[in-house]
Amino acid sequence: MAVDRVARTLSFSILIFLLWSSVGVQALHLAAPPQEAQQTRSQGDAFTMVDGVPEHRIGRNDLLHITVWNGLVVEDATVRVAEDGTIFVPFGVDRNLKAQGLSSTDLKRLIQKESLKYFRETVVQVVIEEYNSSRAYLLGEVGRGTTGGQGAGMYPLKGRQTVLEFIIEHGGFSEQANLTRVQINRASGEVAFLNLSEVIFQGDESQNPVVNPGDIVWVPSKEVGANTYYVFGEVNSAGVVTSQENLSLVEVISRAGSFTQQASRSKVYIARGDPNQPEVLLSDLKSLIQEADFSQNIVLQNNDVIYVPRRGFALFQDVVAAITPILGLLRDTIFLFGLR
Repeated sequence: MAVDRVARTLSFSILIFLLWSSVGVQALHLAAPPQEAQQTRSQGDAFTMVDGVPEHRIGRNDLLHITVWNGLVVEDATVRVAEDGTIFVPFGVDRNLKAQGLSSTDLKRLIQKESLKYFRETVVQVVIEEYNSSRAYLLGEVGRGTTGGQGAGMYPLKGRQTVLEFIIEHGGFSEQANLTRVQINRASGEVAFLNLSEVIFQGDESQNPVVNPGDIVWVPSKEVGANTYYVFGEVNSAGVVTSQENLSLVEVISRAGSFTQQASRSKVYIARGDPNQPEVLLSDLKSLIQEADFSQNIVLQNNDVIYVPRRGFALFQDVVAAITPILGLLRDTIFLFGLR
């Protein structure tokens, strides 16, 4: 079954990540049973309502640009929200203020209130330059654009974004996308299946919930009987590659947007077979290119998982960021369909 293939190959990808990084993974917890799509919420962790308008909820590591006019001069500063949720505000205030949990409008009003203790009149502007505090994951049959911010990956949430908005912003759907069975795995453990065709053609917003931090959005394929390959790591468009024919390693990597500049071409991993004891193959595509060693261009099998690591040693946070969405999706798939 297609579900069996998804669970099996995703478990392979986890094993590959662990082999490469030596990062220990705790036992998986079962997810809650799937639920029907819920009505779009009025407020979520990534945004807050200000005067009836949704605004991004500021959090740790967001980058802010603040401009203040005190009646005499215009001053500005770019500050990053610290781990404790505060920012240092100059302009005569000269102390830390709590920014986490506020909108840009809330923070502007707070800075203006503090500035009025020292100046008769002030005008404040707060602009969010980088959204780093809230992220969600996009996997499956999504656009494979060559520009950054498109295709499968982990992306920041810029305030209130629905599932459809989140997918469209990061490349849209591939030609093989099944819009009637899009899956969202909540960070809370809840799972829902969405019919985005009804959103597009009938305006049914109950099928288009808001994406929250840590959520995983999975767009399945409508292609039946195709070979499915899962490509992760240092490629330009990580995700699912499908074909009616058996593809070689080079062909699959090419369809996944080819290597990034940081990719290790001499160590490309392939996992296949029994998920409990997978066969892990190592291919040196650098030898294929430089020495015409065609034995390195392995012919792939259905459900193979390909992982292209970064040159040198992967940073711990990079490995964790790659493993997290896979762990969540595998956990929920095992629970939903009783796979062992």
